[in-house]
Amino acid sequence: MRYFEIRDPAEDAESQWSGAYRATHRWHLPGVDCPKCGSWAGMAAYPSVDLSRVDEPVLAKVTGPTNFAEYMRLVSLVRPCLPSAIPIKGGSFFGPMVGTARGSFGPISCDPPWEVVLREDAVELLKAEGLNGVIAVRMELKSRRSTTPALYELESRPLAKLHPDCIGEWTTPPCDVCGRPEMFDLPPKRWLLRSSIPEGLDVFGIEGANPRVVSERFVEVIQRLGPADVTYRELPAAD
Repeated sequence: MRYFEIRDPAEDAESQWSGAYRATHRWHLPGVDCPKCGSWAGMAAYPSVDLSRVDEPVLAKVTGPTNFAEYMRLVSLVRPCLPSAIPIKGGSFFGPMVGTARGSFGPISCDPPWEVVLREDAVELLKAEGLNGVIAVRMELKSRRSTTPALYELESRPLAKLHPDCIGEWTTPPCDVCGRPEMFDLPPKRWLLRSSIPEGLDVFGIEGANPRVVSERFVEVIQRLGPADVTYRELPAAD
């Protein structure tokens, strides 16, 4: 099986669609000012995670890094709501995106690249074709056009790893105080560690990196619905 990273189109490419949205996720875990590793925050998003039962107004606001004690308190509230496959990471967003939309959308779009959005017919086709690992959460968007189709955010959980040889030595080790994972700059030339690829899944993420990875089956199905303002970059795998 071949795998691809979903990317936005080239800068000089002509747009096929006019759609745009302004939205943010319903809940947000702030970053942390850690006494050991300093201030940091990620940008992971898990729209399928429901925090409505967590009675904490702070989580409904987008804020900057908070002090260590407050961060750990919020982590203790959020952790029971997360599946084991989702790591706790400061700066993460949860729940559906809420906002407004305008224009016409293609079957798939990504703007910014780490927010992959599917049109409703694309979600239906992926499910009809039996693809695995497709977690698509309907966005709560208001539009002036009554004909605007429903849009879904594609969730990708960090289940695979980049190969250590493409990351190199420029990594920041994980923190044993705040739980920050290993961090590194995304290498321009990258490939997957074959043993880490989740078997049978057509959508997944990468530990410590933002790219959304999809299988060649995913690409083939989506392309049946016509042109889209995305490109696909193959991610080879190695042992």
